Amino acid sequence: MFDSTMLRLRRTSIIISALAALFVIVASLVLPRFVASLGFIVIPLTLLAFVAAVTLFMLPVHILPAVALVTFALIPARVLPQDGPIGALPLTTMIIVVWALRRLVTTTANEPLTREPAPFKSATRYLAVLFLVWSLFTLLRSSDLQASLGWTISFSAAALLPLVIDTASREAFWIRRVWLLLGASLGAYALIEGALRANPIWGTLYTVFGLSDSQHWSVYRATASFGHPLFAGLFFAVACALGIGVWLREDSKPALVAAVLSGLGLVATVSRGAILSAAIAIGLAYFVSLVLRGEKRWGKFALLAALVIVGIVALFQFDAFTARNNSIEAELSSQARDLGVWVSLQAANLTGWIGSGPGTSGITGRLFNKVTIENSLLQLLISIGLPGVLLFLLVIGSAVAHALSQRAVGAAAALVAYTVCITGFNAIDALRPMHLLLGCLLILTLNPGKTDAAAELRTAPARRSLARPKRGYARV
Repeated sequence: MFDSTMLRLRRTSIIISALAALFVIVASLVLPRFVASLGFIVIPLTLLAFVAAVTLFMLPVHILPAVALVTFALIPARVLPQDGPIGALPLTTMIIVVWALRRLVTTTANEPLTREPAPFKSATRYLAVLFLVWSLFTLLRSSDLQASLGWTISFSAAALLPLVIDTASREAFWIRRVWLLLGASLGAYALIEGALRANPIWGTLYTVFGLSDSQHWSVYRATASFGHPLFAGLFFAVACALGIGVWLREDSKPALVAAVLSGLGLVATVSRGAILSAAIAIGLAYFVSLVLRGEKRWGKFALLAALVIVGIVALFQFDAFTARNNSIEAELSSQARDLGVWVSLQAANLTGWIGSGPGTSGITGRLFNKVTIENSLLQLLISIGLPGVLLFLLVIGSAVAHALSQRAVGAAAALVAYTVCITGFNAIDALRPMHLLLGCLLILTLNPGKTDAAAELRTAPARRSLARPKRGYARV
């Protein structure tokens, strides 16, 4: 034990010394140019970045994806530099890279919760490799090599790199807990923000940084800490679906409370696409839970059905939602989406449905019209072509199938909510920080957390009584 402690201390000192040397080298090359343009405030900011980097190597490795999630949720991308290294590779993605490197170089790993074969998990990894290979192929024929290379690095690091880690059950446990906690707290904040028609905390932060308010709609739309109602809507939709799924499978009252608060925050964003995605994901969780449940507890399902009906009725009585639904800007938005479909098909056909290069959907789409394509799948159709979109959806579907095979209904519903929601705005191709959320959800779906395993063990006797044992080994 003493030897292992000394080895850990020695390793820590080596890491800090290496980081310090790297900091001195990079600072001597980079700081003079930024000091001339931004002033001496860049020096304390750089020192703060160094302290943060050291902290990432000192924290327990299994909580780093959750730390990245907290960073995404509480530090709006608007206040971070849009140019330079952070613009190319988001801060949250850097945290994921540090986590993956630490997991790859450490000798100890999470003990797997089950030894049963996981064909869908393996399929997800193989499909992700094929997706990366296809992306590299389209990269070689890209119309903008720099944009394509930056997007490929960002997406690979944030969304695909977590698949390299064989078992990340503890990471999944903390991601789930943190996402529900953030969804509940920020959802309650968004509800208060909608009532006040002002963002007291992050709105003040934007004022300090000299940023303009994003509110330009006919009704006030809550943004919480995310800087835009669509980003907030995506986060709350995932949290709501995750909480409902966990509650249905594990009888977790805190998960239900988190789902309700996240749902209220979702309504406060007045994001129709995000609300629809949450409804679809909750419907999936409801149906799957009915099928998988060993013993039927109709009271719980009746309660959820009643909550959904009351929520739908209340939604259509919500003045902001009805005003937004009947506003001219909503009609113009629908027209722009229809035009975006036409532009996407024309742009995809221009490249023979092979793709114009990762991250180039905006460049290629503007050859036909300057409209913003508010659909991530259509953007991917332009940039990485039809094969790329199919591989992307197969990765998602395989991950959802694995989660359902492990009876992790909440994780599956959360990934479905994310996938449906990104069809409502330009999340994947244009907004690199959104790649982190997909990476966290893939960790969650491919690695059932401790509580998922507990629920699995509770329902195992009922399933075993219905299942015929296979020859050659005893079922656990």
